[in-house]
Parts: sequence; structure tokens; C-alpha cells
Amino acid sequence: MRSSDSFSHQNSWRLSLTALCGCLVIMTATLTCLMDSTSNTIASLSLQLSGYRNVSLRMVEEPNTEGQGEAAPKLPQALKENQGGKESSADAVLTLPSSTMEEKKLDESTTGNQTVPLQQQYEEKQGSSDDSSKGEAYRTYWITFDRETFIDLWSLVKESRVVCDFTAPRSDTCWMDGDVRVLGKSSLVMLASPPTDRAPTHNTTWKIRPYPRKWETTMELIKELTVTVAAEPEQAPRCMVNHSVPAVFFSTGGFVGNYFHDFTDVIIPLFMTSRRFNGEVRLVVTDFNHQFMDKYQQILKQLSHYPAIDLDADDRVHCFPHAHVGLFSHRALGIDSSKSPDGISMSDFRSFLRKSFSLRRAYSKEIDLRSRRKPRLLLILRKGSRSFVNEREVMRMVKGLGFKLITAGPEETKNISRFAQVVNSVDVLMGIHGSGLTNMVFLPSNATVVQIIPCCGLADGCRYIFGEPAPDMGVRYVEYEIGVEESSLAEQYPRDHEVFRDPISIQKQQGFNEFWNIFLNKQKVKLDVPRFRSTLSQVLQSIKY
Repeated sequence: MRSSDSFSHQNSWRLSLTALCGCLVIMTATLTCLMDSTSNTIASLSLQLSGYRNVSLRMVEEPNTEGQGEAAPKLPQALKENQGGKESSADAVLTLPSSTMEEKKLDESTTGNQTVPLQQQYEEKQGSSDDSSKGEAYRTYWITFDRETFIDLWSLVKESRVVCDFTAPRSDTCWMDGDVRVLGKSSLVMLASPPTDRAPTHNTTWKIRPYPRKWETTMELIKELTVTVAAEPEQAPRCMVNHSVPAVFFSTGGFVGNYFHDFTDVIIPLFMTSRRFNGEVRLVVTDFNHQFMDKYQQILKQLSHYPAIDLDADDRVHCFPHAHVGLFSHRALGIDSSKSPDGISMSDFRSFLRKSFSLRRAYSKEIDLRSRRKPRLLLILRKGSRSFVNEREVMRMVKGLGFKLITAGPEETKNISRFAQVVNSVDVLMGIHGSGLTNMVFLPSNATVVQIIPCCGLADGCRYIFGEPAPDMGVRYVEYEIGVEESSLAEQYPRDHEVFRDPISIQKQQGFNEFWNIFLNKQKVKLDVPRFRSTLSQVLQSIKY
């Protein structure tokens, strides 16, 4: 080793002191430059944050990290039950208990206090206007927030022009402010840089699939959009259609066509993302599903006063003053108001639905025992898998208890406008686990949803999908888990079979598809009417006084 490679303890101490002083001088100079040129130094900003306001910042100098913005590892995709593409609000639910629990873990991992990095990139001009005199500098700001705070993202967007969040567990999003130009068939969303002497040269392109199930392999079927910043203003394509309102980009691909996923993956996230614009926003849709857009037009018209743009079929250059690429998404059939724009909640969403469909009942009143009015119960009747074997017996029991019974099969639920009125008129919504229970969003507050959970070991997943969202909707939740003797599986397998002893081993040994096929596709319910009558009697007593 050369002598210059070896240092004594004293020399090391002196070198450390010198280095520390040098760092302090550099930091002071850098901060001064930043304060003097805030409006011109910021070229782009990648925000690893889920959306909060009034946060405290403490600045730490760190090098830029690699791999920022990568998607979370993909988990097994839920198998589609309606592979023929047919839509049924009462006959299908695409989320299996196994993948549902993965989703639940993702949601739970985002609660509590968090500290996340806000990485800001900019260029500093060093003494002259010559390009060779420019040097790149990076800082990392650590933002501490909790569930009670919320960041005004638009103030950050207006300062930095582009803000992207790749850390939310369900969806990736980018916000853009300025001259946004959209090349539809090229799937390109470009910010045309303003004429400045500090054009961005690094980390100016982001990839987003605007559908909020980013942990699942179904995302591979979602059209990928490229969000970028033009290196020079003249490189941006010329506008062909100018819009005076912002744009919100999302996909109607994935599991769209299943009633539960329509609401969980698109309608609720779209409401949360676009409601703050009060209709003055353009919906820009990739993987355009005409059936979806037609079915939910009453909802979409309330969110946007303008026709939606089919991004994949439009070869014109559309220009917007602002853009929001991707949708906020928090949980199944739910909104976390501490993380939503303006504190929007599920209560706000349900009020929005009542307005969209002119629903009369905001609240289900308790019934006077002395009155002749019978509480109304809506029974969702499935066809095929997870249907009642003894349907007529169940219906007689419901009416015998004193309910006014209304039944609805797949055909009755297709017209969402008409069916929303029916759901809003009842006091109890009941059915076997399936996407038809998604109609609970139309129930008046204080109404009750009764979920009948199939055998075996499906309770946690079923409860996560429909039980956990109920309190935020102001709806009561009651569940009834059937026993082995109430399942058609008892006729297909011996009682000592692993289907009953260890259902999870089926997935481990035979795979996800077989698990789905056995417990959801092959299972029907022969309800133990006397046993279930006790549960429903308690529901009846809870709505009377």
C-alpha cells in the first residue's frame, strides 16, 4: 500500500473536520441559490406520498436513489367468473378470499403514522447562461404525516409542474399543471415545458397503468400511459383540440363488467378523484368499455359535464391546463377520508348517489310495533353457483317473520337506475356472498345488510368485502356463516375430506383456480331455515321499537 493510502488517526480527524466545514459551506450556498430562484429551479418532482396537507419538512441532503417509482410485486390475479364477458350484478364476484386477504393486508399496511420521502429534482445555473455551466443538484425532503393531515397536492403541482406518487398500495397517480398535451393513440401525456433557461434533463418520464389494482397480474392487460416533460417547448406536438378544464385519466379495463369491481375499482375512485372539480373536468378513458360507460352514464354525467374521450381511438392532440393521471383508491367499497381530497368520505359518496339517481330515502326509520307497516326485505337470488337450493322455503320463512319480501334475480338488477330505487326503498338487503350485495351503496342509512357466507373458511374474505365497508356507509351489518350440512359440498366430498378439514391446503396443493372452482363455483346453499330464522329474527327486532 502506498503511503498516501494510509492515514493516521490525527489526519483522519482533520480530514473529517475539513469535510464537515466544506459540506456546511456547500449547503449554505445551495440553499441561498434555491431561495433566490424558486420559481425557475424546479423542473420536476416525484412525490412518494399518498396525499396530505400541512406537513412539517426537515431537509436532508442525499443522493438520488435508483429504482424509484417501481410498481409493487404482483400477486396472483383473481379468476374471472364471467369469462364469457357477460355482466351480472347479482351472480358474480371476482375477488377470491385468498387474493382478498392480500388486498386487506395492503390496506392495513397504510394505516398509522408514516414518514415518506419527497424527492425534488432541479438544476442550478452556475454563473453563466452556457449549458456547460449547469450542474445538477438533488435534495430529499422527509415529510412526516399522520391520518389527520392532508397535503394540498395542487399547491405542490403548481410549484413543481409534475407530481407522481408510486407508493400508494392500490394505485399510481401523477398530477400535471401547465400546458398538458395528450397524444391519444400514442398513450402519451406530455407537459410542454415553459420557456426557461433551466429545461429538465433528468427523470422526466413516468409510466402509469391507470387502474387501481396494481398488485395483481390483471394490470398487464391495462394500457400503459407515458407521462413525460418535453425537453424543449418546440418539441411538444401542436394542439388540435383545446380544453379549458382539467383532465382525469383512468381505465375501464381489468375486472370491469363485474358489479363489485365496477364500484370498487372505478366508480368510487373516480368520484374521489374528480368530485372536487364540480363537473368541470374531462374524463379521458383508456381500455374504453362502452357497456360500462352506458350503464353508469347517470353517475358519469354528475362527475363531468362533458363527453368522455376514448383515448385509444382518438389520434388528435388534446391540450389541457391540468391533468390527473390515475385514480385515488383506498379500500374495497370504501374511502379513507383522512387521505382523500377535501376529506371526502363514503357518506359524501352515498349522498352523491342519491342525487344521481334521485333516491328519496336518506335514512331508514325504525318501525313502530303498533303500526301496520311491515319492514321491507330485498332478497338477492343468484342463479348457478352460491344459489339457494331451498329458495322457496327461505322465502316463506322471511314472509312468515313479518317482512314485506321483494326478490331480485340477475335480470331485475341489470337496469341500475331502476334497481337503485328498489334498494333505496327497503330496510334490509340480504343475499349469499356475491357482487349483488354491492347494492348496499344504495341503502338508506341505518338499513341492514345480511350476508350469508358459504362454507368453508371464507368468512374473513367475505367480511372484508362487504362487512368492513358497512360502518362507513352508515349501514348495519349482520352475517350468517353456513355449516357443512348446509353446503352442497357435503354431497360431493366425505366429511373427513380436506375440503372441510383444511380448506387452505386446497389452494396450496392444487392451486388458486381449483380453490375457486370448489368453494365458489361448485357450492350451493341449502339454508338451515330454523337456525337462520333466529338470526333474521334479531334483525327484525333491531328495526322495531
